[in-house]
Amino acid sequence: MSVSTAPTAVAPGPTASPLVKRSAAAAPKSSWAFADQAIVSLANFAAVVLVGRFGGQEQLGFFTLGVSLYLFALGLGRAVVWTTYTQRHAGLGPDQRRLAAGSATVHLIGFAAATCLAILACAGAASAAGLGAYAAALAGVGPFAAAMLLREHVRRLGLARLQLREVLAFDTLVAVAQLAALGWLAWSGRMSAPAAYGAMAAASLLAVPWMAARRTGWGVDWRRVAPDWRASWATSKWLTGGGLAVLLGKQGYVWLLPAVASVAELGTFGAAQVIVQVTNPILLGGQNYLGPASAKVLAEGGVGALWRFTIRVSLAMAAAIAAYLVGVGLLGLPVVQGVFGETANQVSTLLLVSIAAGALSEAMLIPIEFASINLGRARLMAMTAVVRLAINATVGFALVAAYGAVAIGVGLLAGSLVALAWQWRSFAREARHA
Repeated sequence: MSVSTAPTAVAPGPTASPLVKRSAAAAPKSSWAFADQAIVSLANFAAVVLVGRFGGQEQLGFFTLGVSLYLFALGLGRAVVWTTYTQRHAGLGPDQRRLAAGSATVHLIGFAAATCLAILACAGAASAAGLGAYAAALAGVGPFAAAMLLREHVRRLGLARLQLREVLAFDTLVAVAQLAALGWLAWSGRMSAPAAYGAMAAASLLAVPWMAARRTGWGVDWRRVAPDWRASWATSKWLTGGGLAVLLGKQGYVWLLPAVASVAELGTFGAAQVIVQVTNPILLGGQNYLGPASAKVLAEGGVGALWRFTIRVSLAMAAAIAAYLVGVGLLGLPVVQGVFGETANQVSTLLLVSIAAGALSEAMLIPIEFASINLGRARLMAMTAVVRLAINATVGFALVAAYGAVAIGVGLLAGSLVALAWQWRSFAREARHA
C-alpha cells in the first residue's frame, strides 16, 4: 500500500544478557505488530519511490496498476482463507491448530495459482487487443501476485498465533532482499514496472524455505482439506462476497483512470498515494493486532467488553486521522515533490487531501468490521459492501470520469461513511441487548 521502534538485535544464544531478554519479553505484543508493519511498509514505500524516480511517471502508472491487481487478490485471499482461519485458530488445540494451518496452506496455494492464471489470461487478452505495454506489465503481475500471496500467508499464520517476533524476523529478511534487488535495478538503469515485479516476487519466494524450516508448525492431512474448506466457506462466502464488492469499488478506480485519462495520470495518482502509505505502519500494524485481540476480548469479556474496546480504538483512530489530514494539507505537497521529483509535477494539495481522506475513512472501518466478524455478522458486512460498491460505481466513477484522480477520494469517503453508520447502528442494537 509514528511507529514503534523495533527492538535492538542481539546475538542469539546464552550471550544475550538477561536484562535484554527480560526487556524483549516484556514488550507489548502490539509493539511487535507495529514494528513488523513498519518494515513491510518501508519496503513497499521504497519500491514505489524507486520505480517512480528511476522508471518515470508511466512506469509508475503500470506499477500502480499491477499492485492494484495484487491488492485485489490480497483482499479476496483475506476473505477466502485468512480471516476464518484466524477466527477459528484461538479455539483449537495444538494438534488441531497444526492441521488447520496445513489445510489453510493448501487453500492459499490453490488460490494463488488461480490468481496467477487469471492475470496471465488478462495479459493474453491485452496482447490480442494490441495493447503490448499492458500485456508486458500483466505478464509480470501474475507470478508477482502469486509469490506475494505466499509471503503474506507466512505472515498470517504467524499473526494468528501471535508469534509477532517471528513474523518480524521473516519480514525483515524479505524486505532486505527486496530492497537489494530493487536498488540494483535502479543502480544499473534497468528499472521498469515488470522488472520491479520480478524483484519483489523473487524476494517473496523466501517464504518457501521459511515454511519448510518450520514444518513442525503446520502439517497437511489431505482427508481434512476439503472438509476444512467447506467449514470455512460457510462463513467466508459472505466475507468473499462483501470483499469482492469493496475491492471492485476501491480498485476499480485504479483500473478506470487509465481508460478515462492515461497511464501517466495513474502514475500521478500512484505518487500521491504515498501520503497514505506512510500511515501503514500504524494502520496495518494495528489491523494485524486488532484481529486476534478483538476475538480475545469477545471470548473473555463478552459483547459488552467488545463494545467498549471497539469504541476506544475507533475514537483514538478518528483523532489521529483528523490530525494527520491537517498535516497533509500543510506539508504533504512539498514532501511528495521532494520524494519523487519530476514524477510528482502534476500532484496537488487537493489531490493529496482527497486521497488521504478517502483511504483513511476506510481505515475507520477496521475496528467495527473486526467486531462484526467476531460476532458472526459476515452477512451484514456483505450487505454494507454492496452498498459501498453501488456508491463507488455510480457517484464515484462518474466523478472520476469528470474530474480525474482528484475525485477518487470523494467516492471512497462517501461509501465508507454509509458503511460506518450501518455497522455501528447494528452493533449498538446488539450491545444493548447483550
